[in-house]
Amino acid sequence: MNAKKWSRISLLAFILSASTEQAFAARGKPITRIDGWKPTTEILEYHSCGMADMCWVAELKNKKTRKRIAALRCNGEKLFSILGREPEKIAAANCHAFEDKDKFEQIPRAFHTLLNR
Repeated sequence: MNAKKWSRISLLAFILSASTEQAFAARGKPITRIDGWKPTTEILEYHSCGMADMCWVAELKNKKTRKRIAALRCNGEKLFSILGREPEKIAAANCHAFEDKDKFEQIPRAFHTLLNR
């Protein structure tokens, strides 16, 4: 194998390795179901994306189809929301309401407000 082909293969291997590491890092912690959500035809899931639980995503899904109904996301600074197929929008200038130990009680309340239920 000539040097030009070898350098291309090495570069490709490096890029694939770096992107794989970033993908694993971006996954964060495993998905956790938040219990007690009503109606029981829906499930509320949460996962942290790092930063000492300041970066997180909560999704409300149809239990049968697993399609997303709504989502809340904090990037460590701002709170974002998605309702149905609408584009994501800023829901709050910060995520302070979710920084206490009652975070898993605040998230369902926020979904009730988002969905007008």
